[in-house]
Amino acid sequence: MSQGRREELELLYPWYKEEVFRRRERMMWLTACTSGVLVLVLVIVQVFPMPATSKTTAALVCLGVALFSGIMAYLIVQQRARHLMAKQVLITIEQELGLYEKGRHLEDSALYPKEWQTAWKQDISVGIYLAVLAGLTGLVMAVVLWR
Repeated sequence: MSQGRREELELLYPWYKEEVFRRRERMMWLTACTSGVLVLVLVIVQVFPMPATSKTTAALVCLGVALFSGIMAYLIVQQRARHLMAKQVLITIEQELGLYEKGRHLEDSALYPKEWQTAWKQDISVGIYLAVLAGLTGLVMAVVLWR
């Protein structure tokens, strides 16, 4: 690898590393904020007495909750797609810099474990985030409909 190419990769590496972490953090914050809103709605519906509502009103409230959760789930999935793209570029840069090559930076071992190149393929966190949102959305809708 030429010196100019190495310098370019060393310049890009921290940017992509930060991008990967920022996208992951954004997914977590979107999940936490959405969950917080849904729990707050759940508490408000349970704690405060509500006037009798029609089935139409309850259905509209449920539709609103489902739309809110759907939009937030879409934003999480969008962040995941960008996270994965940045992750793939980051791994390519790490490979080019020899961070996975045994003996290149450390004697008799690689700087990064080989598993890091594929570990992201087994990540189920987004599925967990979406399952939590779906569960809370279902709870809120059930409480609204049975109230």
